[in-house]
Amino acid sequence: MARNAKGDDVVPPAPPLAVVRGSYRHVDAVFDAVRAATSEMHRLGIAQWDDEYPSREVLSAAVENGSLFLCMQGGKVVVGAGLDAVQPPEYASCNWRHGVSALVVHHLVVHPDYWRMGYAGRFMEFAERYASSLKHDAMRLDAYSANAAALSLYRSRGYREAGEVVFPRRTRPFICFEKKLVHSEREG
Repeated sequence: MARNAKGDDVVPPAPPLAVVRGSYRHVDAVFDAVRAATSEMHRLGIAQWDDEYPSREVLSAAVENGSLFLCMQGGKVVVGAGLDAVQPPEYASCNWRHGVSALVVHHLVVHPDYWRMGYAGRFMEFAERYASSLKHDAMRLDAYSANAAALSLYRSRGYREAGEVVFPRRTRPFICFEKKLVHSEREG
């Protein structure tokens, strides 16, 4: 890590973020990012994912329905996620306040080599713009309650808590978040 004149650690600025729709040729690279992130989270005591989720099959299904988005750098997946309007059945118990039409973020992964560089936030900026362009009026997602970095990211971006859900094989609940989207006049 670089240091400034005062000797403070300085995170170098991330290069421009180009988000692309994933294809079948990207599935293995996204899955490698998922496995690397899962391993690092487990090392940190965060049992958010396991060998069953998110799987290659989940990622392939996202490609099939056109909902896998990612950004790459030097041929390596930096960020990947599913973006669609499909809400898990568990979401029915949440106290949603915004939106008849919500875009849902699924299995957002940042490869651990790129953690703490702002990529997740920049990807979420894209996701929110994408949702607005499709005329969705809200964003929805869930984050594992033991993943402090993810919780902090969503709170800092103005997401509000809408409840907790429990998914199979997890020891802790997931916090559901939503954010109301404001469409600009320029979007038509």
